[in-house]
Amino acid sequence: MAAPWNRTDWSLDEWIAYAWEIERRRCGRPRDEACTRHVQRFPGHLVSVEIDRATLVALKDLLVRSHPGLFGRPSRGGRANHWTTSVFVDANNQLAKLGRIRGRNTP
Repeated sequence: MAAPWNRTDWSLDEWIAYAWEIERRRCGRPRDEACTRHVQRFPGHLVSVEIDRATLVALKDLLVRSHPGLFGRPSRGGRANHWTTSVFVDANNQLAKLGRIRGRNTP
């Protein structure tokens, strides 16, 4: 098995779980470097095709509750070019699509 920072085959669930693991580590340069490497391996292409609502909600939870210097969204004014902005929008859009599909499929 490859070291976590070398993996390129992350599922969204696995990526989120490992991000929380990094978040819980002791503050310092190793944690910051692990966070940077993990963000570089974010499977962004999977957000718009994810069909599990719980996974998308868990992703949004990570972006909202995590420290802004790690996986969290920065405060207003600093979000324009931050990687979390497009991910947050994609997660919201996919949740809306899933809601519309569920609405069509319920009697």
